Amino acid sequence: MANRKGVFIGAYVPNELKESLRRRAASEHRTLSQEITRILVEAVHGKGLPTGSVDRRQDNIVPRRRSTDPFPRRRVEDLQFSADGTKKDDK
Repeated sequence: MANRKGVFIGAYVPNELKESLRRRAASEHRTLSQEITRILVEAVHGKGLPTGSVDRRQDNIVPRRRSTDPFPRRRVEDLQFSADGTKKDDK
């Protein structure tokens, strides 16, 4: 038997669930164990980036969100919008 890192977790699951997991793992070219590990990691740590993606985010940069963006959020060169559907610069 191969030398594996980690611990064995035993669980009883319905046979249909095991077969569904096995088919999904096969379609993704993974073993059943790898598929179960991936599902558990997502459940505990949240969904990660898609396979093959590179995480280019830096730890010290806060992502921009609407709640933290300073006003005005529009660019200076954008035309102002008016309630009647025309733009301010329209005559």
